[in-house]
Amino acid sequence: MAQETMIRHQIDGLETLIAEAETGTLFPKDLLLVSVDEPTIRALVLLALPREEVIAGKYRVRLDKADVGLRDKWGSVRLDGRVSLAGASPNDVFAELALFGQLATVDIDESGVLKGRVSVTGFEVRRFGLYGESAAGRRLLEGLAEQEAGALSSLAFPITIPVQLQQLVTLNGLGPEGPVRVLPAQFPLKVTVAEVSAQGGRLWIALDVKAGSWTRAFPPTPAPAGPEARP
Repeated sequence: MAQETMIRHQIDGLETLIAEAETGTLFPKDLLLVSVDEPTIRALVLLALPREEVIAGKYRVRLDKADVGLRDKWGSVRLDGRVSLAGASPNDVFAELALFGQLATVDIDESGVLKGRVSVTGFEVRRFGLYGESAAGRRLLEGLAEQEAGALSSLAFPITIPVQLQQLVTLNGLGPEGPVRVLPAQFPLKVTVAEVSAQGGRLWIALDVKAGSWTRAFPPTPAPAGPEARP
């Protein structure tokens, strides 16, 4: 059911892309576009693995593998791993797990670096293994069946996209020699993420950039000279 939900979500995303292409709004014309290809995003997700969390206080989930698709407007992510009972050995009772998710958000942190976030929307048990009492195995399967996607929210994790945005523009000025003298000045840039779209095997991030007011930039004060060396 989780995989079916993901496929329906992908179809909705593709229909949205087609509608945007027909109306000429597939790419915004008044925003700055940053593009990152699919292999890079996949490698960034893999850098966050392996990842292990205990969910609902009962189940230990370890994620080891990931695959990323950037063709359906939202970006699809599949994570593979294993789930076991938190109070037992991971090899006693376990199930191989496939988690389905998406790139939920992309934001800019305080240093100007783009940060994405992978969220989990559903899961499926791929294979069940049992080395112990069958009652423990039944508890694991029954408990997993009762979990909703919200219980998997702790499995969401950030990825750092290797793009840093300058947030302050500084001009050093000209002079004092020459016919023209320009004082040093600077102005801030306010950069926000306006839209994110996964299409054509790339992640497209539309940025809204606004410039602030000019202010005078004062050159750094030179350090005082040390005592002169004596012979």
